[in-house]
Amino acid sequence: MRKTSKTKRDKCLSIILVPHSTNEIKTIKITSVRYKLYILSTIAVTFTICIGLYFASIIHTNKALKSALDEANNKNKEQTTLLAQNAQQISDLLEREKQYSKNISDFSEKYKQMTENFVDENMENVTASRGSSGRSFIENASELKKILEHLQEINDSKDSDVTNKLSDSEKKLQTYIEYFPTLWPANGIISSPFGYRADPFNSSEKRHQGIDIAAQYGENIKASASGKVILSAYNGNYGNCIIINHNNGITTLYAHASSLIAKEGQTVKKGDIIAKVGSTGRSTGPHLHFEVRINGTPEDPVKYLDKK
Repeated sequence: MRKTSKTKRDKCLSIILVPHSTNEIKTIKITSVRYKLYILSTIAVTFTICIGLYFASIIHTNKALKSALDEANNKNKEQTTLLAQNAQQISDLLEREKQYSKNISDFSEKYKQMTENFVDENMENVTASRGSSGRSFIENASELKKILEHLQEINDSKDSDVTNKLSDSEKKLQTYIEYFPTLWPANGIISSPFGYRADPFNSSEKRHQGIDIAAQYGENIKASASGKVILSAYNGNYGNCIIINHNNGITTLYAHASSLIAKEGQTVKKGDIIAKVGSTGRSTGPHLHFEVRINGTPEDPVKYLDKK
């Protein structure tokens, strides 16, 4: 009998509760079956919580990965778009390069022809300009300037590699234009043109061998082209006068200056200040008398000067 009682007690779990408010002690007995159920329930709940936390972690990780993947896809789209744009730009540049190469080839061929006609022949066409083909020299000179302006536009948009490909003819042509009287020597309007006119002192008809440019006293007089000063002195009716030799039979004359700056024998460049406007010599007031001479013969300077 004692053994049976002991076995039953072993199959129970007693929990003793001792409250602080009363002296009554409570005992809770949990049978072996209930104990096992409690343990299993605890394990099940713990397992469920762990599984829940695990899946929550997986879901959070998946969200982070999806966000990173979306960001990577967006960047990939941007890079793809950028690559497409770059490819189009490269295609456009290659097309422009082909066009520039063609332009340079066409212009180089034209330079050779124009340079041979105007530089190598040493101004033979200048003499012919006073004959039956008188207008050809002026028209071709004007065309030379237009070609150079067009070429400059091409060069401004290209790199040094393309510029280095230009022929020596282009450089010779630029030098030729540099020594050609195209720059207006003073700021002002033409008060007396080239050709026959009434003499301002006695009203008799007389050939005016240049143009008069009305300007303020003391204003700058500039070299119309590069060259060498062959006269810088007082010269009779011309007053204070400068004459510049531009080679190839071209000379320019600047008269009635108030003061002379460039000296005889000095080399000047187009645009250099060589004198000041005045009224010396046979003059009625401050102005610049300007002449262009081809092989010693006066020509109308307006034919050569840049259009205003």
